[in-house]
Amino acid sequence: METTIRNKGGESTLITKIDFYQLLDENFNEVCKAIANKVRILKELKCQIDEGRLQIDNLVRIIKSSLFPEEAVRRISEEMGLSKMAAKYLMNMSLGKMVSLSSEGLEQELEEYWKQMDAISSLCQPKFEFDECKELNENAELIRKNHECKNV
Repeated sequence: METTIRNKGGESTLITKIDFYQLLDENFNEVCKAIANKVRILKELKCQIDEGRLQIDNLVRIIKSSLFPEEAVRRISEEMGLSKMAAKYLMNMSLGKMVSLSSEGLEQELEEYWKQMDAISSLCQPKFEFDECKELNENAELIRKNHECKNV
C-alpha cells in the first residue's frame, strides 16, 4: 500500500504492508513518549553539566565498582542525584561519548529532537487530529522557551 505524506518540505511516498495511518495510530503514543523522555534526559544532563555537578570520574568509578548494570544505574541515580532514566542513558553510553559530554553537544542533540517533534506533529495535520500532537507541540514550546535547570 502506498501512502503519500505532505509536509512543509514537500511530499514523500511510503510503501507499507498496512495502512500507514493505522501504523501511525498504533505506535504514535509510544513514539511521542520516547521522544519526550529523551528530551527530559538530555535537558537533565545539560543542567548537570552547566552546574558542574556531572563528574565523569565519579561516574566511571561507580560503573566500575558495580557488580551489575542495574546496580550501577541505581547508584548513579542515588549518588549523583540523577533520574533513573538519565542514569540508564549514561550507563548505556560508550565511554568515548561519555567523556566528551558537553553542554553544547547536548544542546545540539536537543535541537534534533525538537525537529523530530515538529516533523511528527506535522503528520497529524490536517486530516488526523491526535491529542498527543497537541501535547507534543505544547511540550516542545515549553522546552524551547524554558532552558532553566531548576525546571527539569
